[in-house]
Amino acid sequence: MEQVFLNQGEIVTKRGLCFDLDGTLIDSGREGLKRVLKIAAVRNLPVTPEIKQRIRDMWGAEPFKLLRIIWPDEDPKAFFNEWENLDIAEPLPAFPGTREALKKLRPYFNMSIVTNRQPRTIFAQLLHNDIAEFFEQIITPAHNGHKKPEPEIMEPIFEKYKADQIERGGIILVGDTVENDWKLAQATGIEFYAVVSGGMDTREKFLAAGVPEDHITDSAADLTRILLK
Repeated sequence: MEQVFLNQGEIVTKRGLCFDLDGTLIDSGREGLKRVLKIAAVRNLPVTPEIKQRIRDMWGAEPFKLLRIIWPDEDPKAFFNEWENLDIAEPLPAFPGTREALKKLRPYFNMSIVTNRQPRTIFAQLLHNDIAEFFEQIITPAHNGHKKPEPEIMEPIFEKYKADQIERGGIILVGDTVENDWKLAQATGIEFYAVVSGGMDTREKFLAAGVPEDHITDSAADLTRILLK
């Protein structure tokens, strides 16, 4: 593993720390639902109380699938283009304490992001929250055509970490969903920490899926306390 000298003369063996983005670092879940409804209204799509509830019930599903079910006659490319434009124009906030935690973790970890978000909207979120500098690599489905939880999406990250002398056993994945993040960690055999701040999956759901209790935390800001013991 890569060893580095800190200013205090401390020798640190670096590990790999890979984050999901939405719901883990940035608070996109609550605002995302509002944005879907806002775009639907602009595009003159029906937004009844029943439709709002169906969207809430499906929230977290694959976006194109959600759109096909809720508004089957809508042009998905046009809809999501407007959604992405809104995300770029009005970036989402990071969870409280995220930047401070990343700054403290950076000397001890080579950090990366793996996300199913489209590439053109990512940097607006990172720059808005002043956290882009902490990540050496950002991987999306655009890299090799694979999405979470498909294990192949992690291949570029494993290659980069291997070049940094960080083997798979020294890599941690942090995410907020069972379906995409925990299953990805299981498929690739890497350590996993769940955060519940995003509001997608609960502590109870992670426990039921097999995530150890001491690997479930309220937010990414707690990772300094857990990982820098």
